[in-house]
Amino acid sequence: MNQPITYILADDDELYRELTLQHLQQLPFTECLAVCDNAFSALEQLKQHTPDLLVLDVEMPGLSGIQLAKSLKELPMIIFISSHPSYAVDAFEVDAIDYLVKPVAQERLMRSIEKARALLAMKENTPAANAFEVKADDSFFVRDKNRFIRIAYSDVLYIESLGDFVTIFQQNGQKQVALVSMKNLEQQLPATHFLRISRTHMVNTQKITAIDSETLFILAIQLRIGKTFAENVVQTVVGSNAIKRFI
Repeated sequence: MNQPITYILADDDELYRELTLQHLQQLPFTECLAVCDNAFSALEQLKQHTPDLLVLDVEMPGLSGIQLAKSLKELPMIIFISSHPSYAVDAFEVDAIDYLVKPVAQERLMRSIEKARALLAMKENTPAANAFEVKADDSFFVRDKNRFIRIAYSDVLYIESLGDFVTIFQQNGQKQVALVSMKNLEQQLPATHFLRISRTHMVNTQKITAIDSETLFILAIQLRIGKTFAENVVQTVVGSNAIKRFI
């Protein structure tokens, strides 16, 4: 992509706000639209601008960065920054493309911006109708630049939402990004193989190794089950298949 990535930065801590801004200003192909010291100001700026990216502190007085993201109908890409790594799970529940812990190193922020650039380039260069196609033979194709990559259902461990994109995690350790929303993906993939367990995750039901009311396990990978999904997930995965003590 030839156009710069436009962004709005919001952080109530002046020191970290200025440090993050300096890091961003040193990166090529970025354009700052506004710098805010709270989430309410960022919300006002979003009425005037349509940025490609929001760089948000998680903890801000009155309205947190995560609450701000949840309040938006149209979400740009989001990078969250926080002093506490414990908020990461909540951050990814609103489809953040990255979560950085303060103090953020220049090279770490650069990787996040490059990820945002790659996603934007994919969106610009991939016709939505050609981004994803399910086949009748237990596989699907995703578009990657000028080629289509075939992925078998059996190779998929789980799928993670990134707003307008998803990341497909495969059992060989590879990841594939596809320009399709989780909502559209859920409608296209067969329920006999795939199950939505939260706003941000869908899993291959054949790869599940353990489950409780809050967490689903795929080998050593732990995925949190969304509260509104929990009853359906447990019933679908376990159902009447649990071994009973007495019959």
